[in-house]
Amino acid sequence: MKLEEMKKIATKIAKYDDFEDHQFERPFDWTIKKIEEIGYSPLGYAAAKDFFIRRLAVKLRVNKELKDPIMSSALDTPVRKPIFVTGLPRTGTTFLHRLLAMDPEARAPLSYELLDPVQRYRDDVEKDTKVRAAYLTKALDVMNMIVPHFKAIHEVGAYLPEECLMSYGSDIPMFFATFHVLMSEESEYYNWEHVTAYKNYYRVLQLMQYQAMRNGTEKEGKRWVLKCPAHLLALDDLVKAFPDARIVWTHRDPKTAIPSFCSFLRACQDMYEAASYIQLDKIGRNLMYCTDIFLKRGHDFFMKSSQKANPHTSVHYGDLIKDPVGTVKAIYAQLGYEFTNEYEKILVDYIEKDRIHREEIKKKTGGKKMHNYSAEMFGLTGEEIDQKFGWYCETYLMEKK
Repeated sequence: MKLEEMKKIATKIAKYDDFEDHQFERPFDWTIKKIEEIGYSPLGYAAAKDFFIRRLAVKLRVNKELKDPIMSSALDTPVRKPIFVTGLPRTGTTFLHRLLAMDPEARAPLSYELLDPVQRYRDDVEKDTKVRAAYLTKALDVMNMIVPHFKAIHEVGAYLPEECLMSYGSDIPMFFATFHVLMSEESEYYNWEHVTAYKNYYRVLQLMQYQAMRNGTEKEGKRWVLKCPAHLLALDDLVKAFPDARIVWTHRDPKTAIPSFCSFLRACQDMYEAASYIQLDKIGRNLMYCTDIFLKRGHDFFMKSSQKANPHTSVHYGDLIKDPVGTVKAIYAQLGYEFTNEYEKILVDYIEKDRIHREEIKKKTGGKKMHNYSAEMFGLTGEEIDQKFGWYCETYLMEKK
């Protein structure tokens, strides 16, 4: 794999050659070289190469679409007061994101939209949706066939709300194929500039909301509800592109969150690498290092950021699970949104259906957990995690102990 060769292929796919910026080249080039050095399996190698090419092609297609006179007005539609949910992986970000997205006054981007944000059929919404969703559905079916236990760790679907990284992966190449590479101790990821990536993501959201307005599929003026744990690393860069962003940070005891994410990274490594064995203790060390940087960056932002410019709040995982409706109400009160009776009913109905669904799963599995992990599996101990992140627990979790 070579970046220049993949850029040429992407140009042919998009039938357009203006990337408009070159900030993406350093992250892509470093990640590609690291994958070559590690040595993926033939299937993993092909999947990673496909990911890089498709993200580059999407970058070009978005640029091309926004130059079209029919769609260029999208750049005149501001992204107003979006909510960004962030926090360490496995701290309830996905659950909270989906709850917040259920507000009739809000909208979350769906997986197929983020992966392929440019409409194929502008004036046939039904056909366009099916075509764009079909590729992702097929890819997810293959992934679940190769690593069947992955869906027990993280639910992904073409029509489900999904993480921002599916879109800004066109600038910062982060996805299932690269998670375990970027989150290593030797990774350059922690030092990359993210402002350009967020500005390009802003343009994608402008395009998506303009498409919806043009097709009459969404009420005008809905606020975006967005989510990605990786935002915690670069909140300073995020608010430069989204100056009126609202931030919600989820918190959970690192003794649970870190081993859980270690298990997620192991699943990613299972999918792509050719190694006959996986160094679980190395995953543990990498995640300790990564977590330290993420938490310190998030804490620094929360300590210095103005509530007036960028309202921000924290959510405890225990509160979210025990009382999801009350947690959402508290978030709305802190961020200044109206919590309507209509929205409350939607939440109550969803939570009851979700409870019934989970009970059915328990019956089928005999109560056996589908996602099993422990700190010791990855060469870590609870004492070591407590010692490393005691400051974080004292700051954000102490009152919950």
